[in-house]
Amino acid sequence: MKVPEKDILEGNIVKVIFALGWPVMISTLLQVGYNMADTFWLGRWSSASNSVSAVAAMQLSWPIIFIMISVGAGFSVAGISLISQYTGANKIYKASESAGQLLSTAVIMAIILSLLGIFLAPLLVSIMGVEKTVATYTIDYMRIIFLGLPLGFISFIFMAVLRSYGDPVTPMIVDGIGVGLNIILDPILINGYFIFPSLGVVGAALATVITRSIASGIGIYILFRGVGELKIKLGYLKIKLSYLKKIFRIGLPASGGQISAALGFFILLWIIASLPNSTVALAAYGIGDRIINLAFIIVDGIGMGMATVVGHSIGANKFERAQKTFSIGLKMSFTLLILETLAIIILRSQIVAFFIPESPEVIEEGSLFLLIFSMGIPFFGVFASVQGLYRGAGRTVPIMIMDIIRLWGFRVVFSFILGILLGLGSLGVWIGMSVSNIAAALVALMFYLSGSWRYRVIE
Repeated sequence: MKVPEKDILEGNIVKVIFALGWPVMISTLLQVGYNMADTFWLGRWSSASNSVSAVAAMQLSWPIIFIMISVGAGFSVAGISLISQYTGANKIYKASESAGQLLSTAVIMAIILSLLGIFLAPLLVSIMGVEKTVATYTIDYMRIIFLGLPLGFISFIFMAVLRSYGDPVTPMIVDGIGVGLNIILDPILINGYFIFPSLGVVGAALATVITRSIASGIGIYILFRGVGELKIKLGYLKIKLSYLKKIFRIGLPASGGQISAALGFFILLWIIASLPNSTVALAAYGIGDRIINLAFIIVDGIGMGMATVVGHSIGANKFERAQKTFSIGLKMSFTLLILETLAIIILRSQIVAFFIPESPEVIEEGSLFLLIFSMGIPFFGVFASVQGLYRGAGRTVPIMIMDIIRLWGFRVVFSFILGILLGLGSLGVWIGMSVSNIAAALVALMFYLSGSWRYRVIE
């Protein structure tokens, strides 16, 4: 169901952002629910020591997996820019052709990265120097997830294409089907119900790949069937050099920023893994990170709605509307995140205990992480809003620079100095992470004030 183009280009901005953003919020909530289901059931798998190792392994896996899927995230940014601007310029056939080109390119890249990930998993995990049980679980989980990487890339493109076109409801429904099936499969495959054996982290990974296969199949069917005037044809899948240049010109810097962020998180986890209480700290961070993701649900929705309006407005040469949309989106995100931060601080201990009730050490550490990191959450809303503005404009080099500064210039440096060099341990790492969000918000505002977002990527 597409939001009318007249509303996107001329309607009330708050209403349009909400119309485009609420389905994204639901999709993000579903994804967080899926991640939390993994954590919830792994936290109750086998003995207390195995459950802590399993939760730590899953958290350790994601920065490494994120390095590979960053390429897909970059292509999705290219989709946001091209599809939204072509639609705003009333060139729907160009938007459809761009969607086909994005799909072909993403799948080819995903197959290459999938093979690399499967073979490099043991080497990457060995660098972390974690306990043997955690390392084994991590490798098993990563290899299965990498096997399903092409399906993940198809999902990225499907979501980006339809949301940028102005139809966020269809991706929400498809996402809901996939996540719902995943939540059902999680306890069955992790803990071994009915005729299935208890597979632990392997079961969590298999549930993800199986349900992603189903969702991706539905997504491909919808793209070829068509939504409104947007429709992929077989001929659009044949890669053309003109489109390939645009996709890589927009997508590579965005992927570069995502990869640098993923590497930054990888180093951050190495720092946490170097602490005396590494397994407890990793498990606490894993649970806390999923709770924090709940706070970003609204930001994701507002950011996607804002980026879509910005892209359509720039495509129609309405730069003042793009600027006004950013200003309103920023205020909405910051205010709502302040309220969410207060709720997290008040309920932090109870929330952590819900996920891993039999580990007092993890509950205490997770509560400490949430208390400190929450202070920087509203400022991440500022950072995310500026990046959303640049995504809509198709200006991905500034996005890459912002990502590098936030993770490498601030988060890794602050966490290492406070946690390792000054000997503050996990407390220092949590403080460094929180302060990095505040510093990154100031840098992002400097980029916005420079005006370099006033740019079109379409002819």
